[in-house]
Order: sequence, then C-alpha cells, then structure tokens
Amino acid sequence: MKNLVLPNRVSIQLVDLKSLPLKLKNVLFRVRLSARHKNDFTLQPFVSDGDGLVTILSNELEAEVAANYDSGLMDYGHVSDCSPTVEIRLLSEDDIYRAIAARKIWKLLLAGERDRWKSIEQLLDVYKSANNGRLLQDRSSAIHDEWDKNGAEYSYSCMVVPR
Repeated sequence: MKNLVLPNRVSIQLVDLKSLPLKLKNVLFRVRLSARHKNDFTLQPFVSDGDGLVTILSNELEAEVAANYDSGLMDYGHVSDCSPTVEIRLLSEDDIYRAIAARKIWKLLLAGERDRWKSIEQLLDVYKSANNGRLLQDRSSAIHDEWDKNGAEYSYSCMVVPR
C-alpha cells in the first residue's frame, strides 16, 4: 500500500477553455490530503501570481500540515500515513468567506502559518483580495493525482471558467 509523499514543488497554471494561460492573480487554491484514519488534511491558501501560476514548495505544504496539527493534534494521524491521492481545487467564495469569519474568531496564526505569513492581518488580506469570485468555481476543474514519489515535482493545468 502506497503512502503520501509530499513533493518538492507543485505548479498549477490557470488556463481558459481553449487551454491558453489565464493571467489572473490572487486566485486561491486548496490541497486536500486523504487520511486513511482520522481527518483529512486541508492545506490552504495557495495563491496565483500575475501570470496565473501557483507555485507551492514543500516547506509551504509542511507549514500547512503543521497548522492542521496545531488546530487539533488529536484530530489527525501522521501525514505520511495518508493515501497518496490528493485533490487540488479552487476555493469557492463560500470557502473564502468561512475562512475569513473563522480567522476573526481564531485571531492568532497557527504553528506553520507563522512560517508563511507575517501576521493574521496579512493572511486575512490574502483571503480578502482573492479573485476567485471572477471565476465559476463549480465549472472549473479540480485536479486529482497521486503523490507517492520522493523528490517529485508536479505541474498541472487547471481549466477555469471566467464569469
């Protein structure tokens, strides 16, 4: 039975219906790791740059795993015990709204998040400046893959549909 291996790098290029690069910054993504027992890991947000490219490095994935543990250590098994199956998808406007609302209650950065963000205000600004509302989340493709190779780098295209 294969287990999850976090990759060194993940790249996601936004593309339109004609598979042409879509240059849209501040589009937020989530990575879901499938746990074999206890809760799945939800790692977010990962942000597109001005070229519509999302680059996720292993230290960012590890930081978000640490944030999941910090939110409830007993709620999660070890990340390496996860299935290699992952899902990468756009955050919906509802996901973003819920993340902002939750962080107004939980006002401190979690362990791991402190490695990615300077302050809770910076993290909230990322959510507030998201351009996901310019896309039809339900008509945009999710990415499904298996991460099971040491030192891997994965590149994906994510077809999105503008409103």
